[in-house]
Amino acid sequence: MSSQNDDWEWWWGSWRDRIRCSSCRALMDLNAPCPVCAADYSSASPADFIERHGRRFPAQTFAGALDWSPYLMLQLMHRDWLRPLGEADNMSLPSEIRPSSRALVVLLFWTYFETLMNWYYATTTSDLPKSIASDLLRRYGVIGARLDRLHRILFDTTYGHDLETLEYSDIRSHLENLQKRRNAFMHGTPEAINNELVDETVQLLPRFHEAWIHAFNLRCARRPNAPELCR
Repeated sequence: MSSQNDDWEWWWGSWRDRIRCSSCRALMDLNAPCPVCAADYSSASPADFIERHGRRFPAQTFAGALDWSPYLMLQLMHRDWLRPLGEADNMSLPSEIRPSSRALVVLLFWTYFETLMNWYYATTTSDLPKSIASDLLRRYGVIGARLDRLHRILFDTTYGHDLETLEYSDIRSHLENLQKRRNAFMHGTPEAINNELVDETVQLLPRFHEAWIHAFNLRCARRPNAPELCR
């Protein structure tokens, strides 16, 4: 992350020009065919585009990939990652039980992940009768139950296994470790969130976004003629 532009790409680049496909609701790049249904909005005629600030945009309106809340969480994580550390970060806790001065990055990331997964499971159950979808989401309301038991009910496997199948075993391992360490932090072991965990979370952020988008398209898009895995 050597320049401001590189820094922006690292944190937000995965969402650049990303829209929700109007045909199958997959997350797709506006400038390429949809990876699930092959809908292609990039081949519109010049009359179908408008130009702003030197860039061309389709005149047709598309739903953006991210809502405001997760975008704001990324902003807050980024701000805490960049802020200069000072004396206020030297907590009164003894050094052996002191968390990272940037522990907030990890705590915000986990909230960000849970917010994305709320959207994920709301989408996967949206084709069910409303009463069934509401009951499932209420019954399996915590993230651990959703990634395991709810995912098994819906897809006969776990979310972690989907990540393995899509060749993101490193992201599966990181999420499992992060969940365990975050829970330890919340239950009296603050040193569980150390500098190493913060650094790993930031370094894996682009790959996490890539994995999450592929997993979303695998399970959340309507797939009448799609291949088994969406890459």
